[in-house]
Amino acid sequence: MSVNYIPRVTQLDAVQLDNQVEELFKQLVFQATKFIEPRYIQPVLPELELLIRTWIFKYSVFDKKSTFGHQMLSLSYKPDNFSRSKLFWYYGYNVGLKYLRERAIYSFTSNRNVQNIVNKLETFQLIGDILNFCRFIQTGKYPLLIDFILGIELSAEKLTREDLTDFSWTRELLWHNFIELIGTTIALINIFGLRSKLSSVLKYVWWRQHVKSTATSTEAIMTLHTVCACCNNKPVLPHTIGCNHIFCYYCIVANKTADPDFACPKCYFNGKEINKFVMP
Repeated sequence: MSVNYIPRVTQLDAVQLDNQVEELFKQLVFQATKFIEPRYIQPVLPELELLIRTWIFKYSVFDKKSTFGHQMLSLSYKPDNFSRSKLFWYYGYNVGLKYLRERAIYSFTSNRNVQNIVNKLETFQLIGDILNFCRFIQTGKYPLLIDFILGIELSAEKLTREDLTDFSWTRELLWHNFIELIGTTIALINIFGLRSKLSSVLKYVWWRQHVKSTATSTEAIMTLHTVCACCNNKPVLPHTIGCNHIFCYYCIVANKTADPDFACPKCYFNGKEINKFVMP
């Protein structure tokens, strides 16, 4: 008799185990080839990882319709909706795409167009993983994006874990994965680019008009209590951009380099020139 409900924590455990199995195989291969000069290994490194992932796929999903992580926890994909064509799509997503990405990074390092395409594809995949994880938390099905795309569900004859009712452990694992996804999402956001685009979109809104009316060019004055308008610390190599606020040299240069339209965070004056502050 199969188990109708598979706890989310068990499904996430299987995903983590699969990642650890792959890393273990990589470490063994790299340990076996440690005496070979890196100049012979590096050019074929994507192919070595392709062989490792293909071997894992062959003796797990292809032969037994379950990954090694699934087998450790007595799980498996339902065979009735895991056709041969889905096997090839599964292989292409989990193995083929990773190989193409790694080969593109190694072979086209100096090609900006290829690198931009790879970065965009990674971004779309990460966004898909995030959305799928949120859906998984709600429904408890399809922990991986490829499982959801192909519609392949998990089944279990038994549950080997005796502490599945340990809700504190379940919450800990779920929150751990959720926090990782939040960190990934934040890393994908270009704060300066987003602010610049929002400023251009909202340039006719009242606050923009307020900024233009209040942010005027005035002479900066430095006293013992003056702090940098960016970091709120004593200005190091003080510089100005035309308003009456003072910046650290590295603070203003870094912000202007990242966003040429960077405005003073105190008065919103958008000075184009960075000038060294000279005491009168």
